[in-house]
Amino acid sequence: MSDAKGYDGIAEAKGMGGRERLYRVHRPWKHGDLLVLPLAGVGGGVYAATRSWWVTALTVVVVFVAGFVGVRRIPPRKGLRQVVVYEGGLVLAQAGVPAVPLRWDAIESTEVDHGRTEISGGLGKVERRERFATITVHLKKKSQPVVLMHVVGQYGLAKDIEQALRPGLLERLRGTLDTEGRVDLGGLAVTDAGLLLPSALRGSPAVALRWTELDETRANGLTEVLIRPRGAKDLRVRVRNATVVRDFIEETRALSDGAE
Repeated sequence: MSDAKGYDGIAEAKGMGGRERLYRVHRPWKHGDLLVLPLAGVGGGVYAATRSWWVTALTVVVVFVAGFVGVRRIPPRKGLRQVVVYEGGLVLAQAGVPAVPLRWDAIESTEVDHGRTEISGGLGKVERRERFATITVHLKKKSQPVVLMHVVGQYGLAKDIEQALRPGLLERLRGTLDTEGRVDLGGLAVTDAGLLLPSALRGSPAVALRWTELDETRANGLTEVLIRPRGAKDLRVRVRNATVVRDFIEETRALSDGAE
């Protein structure tokens, strides 16, 4: 099914409400170097016909952009092809297999990786490694997460998911703080008295930062929280659902100030 309406019945059966948005998945842009010879051929032909470097360069650029856009509009032959967002969750549309519905209340958290390209080497040998941007969806009752990649508008999808998960995540964080007295969030922990931050020395215990010693916090996108102590260097901590974690920190801090 290429039409999102075809997935409405699946969402309705799971009580997921109305459809909000659709995100398409593109084919990964691989082996771009294979275009070198065709582009060189096009460029040579245009120059032979026009004897103009400007016309040749413009033609090569247009052909390259058209090829790039064209590849991105072709859906993958296998795997994930569309992500359809509903009021109550997602439907993951895949090639050749039934679509998979995921309710918001089945999702534990999400983790965003913006990806990057690493180039290394020497003495005439260059190695290029590319890590694609991903959204990792951690589920409550399964150890194996769902990884979404090559989504057109991927950051927008990540924001949609985080916004939908926000009420449940905040409720769960508050409950953990009430019952256990602290919430561990990977690189940091939140308590009623303040934050526990990783030590600069590996293997050393966490460093306590009381609320009175904290200047401000910020969410850097969806991936990390910036901690700004008074009179000290900023610390960036990578966490899942960073905007929710930042709001939880500030909420806990405000409640602590009000109790004093």
